[in-house]
Amino acid sequence: MERGKIVRWNDEKGFGFIKPETANGKDVFIHISILKQMVRKPVVGDQVNYFSELQSDGKSKAIKANIEGVAVIASTSKRDATTNHNKKSHNRHSRQSKSSSVMLIPLLVILVLGIFGFQRFEALTAQSNTQVEISNEPPLQQLAAEPIKWEQPNETFRCEAGKQHCSQMRSCAEAKYYQRNCPGTKMDGDSDGIPCERQWCN
Repeated sequence: MERGKIVRWNDEKGFGFIKPETANGKDVFIHISILKQMVRKPVVGDQVNYFSELQSDGKSKAIKANIEGVAVIASTSKRDATTNHNKKSHNRHSRQSKSSSVMLIPLLVILVLGIFGFQRFEALTAQSNTQVEISNEPPLQQLAAEPIKWEQPNETFRCEAGKQHCSQMRSCAEAKYYQRNCPGTKMDGDSDGIPCERQWCN
């Protein structure tokens, strides 16, 4: 594998360039898709190990890479093996419990019949009380005339270091909060007082 340092990185577009350690080596293009196994995105200054190939336009492109000192996400194959083991254990347990559940069926039938009879008795007893309570309820016309009050979600925000662009916002309200309260924001290109018009506040 070759070794180099990331000298440029565009986090919004997900690509950058590696400066090889070899003398007179040309910058190598690298895309975020080949680093998806890493636990974090690369930043300028990261040392990377990579394999590269020459493209038709004569430029080099990294086809496999990892960031030195950054952990790798566990592979799906290990998770699948764990899942299959749990499924097998569950199936064995299910077969053992089926035999005991057959013996419980008659007891469950008796229990269900007893509960049904008790609920029927309560329903007959409460029927007269229900009729009295219905007369005290407001008419349907009154309920329909009353406006429905919707509770608005109460959003709270705070200034976070490095959040300056519209792509880092999650709503128009958050963008306006950052424009009013957080220094160094870059979300109002036409200086009309409305941030992120194309993304959130259109």
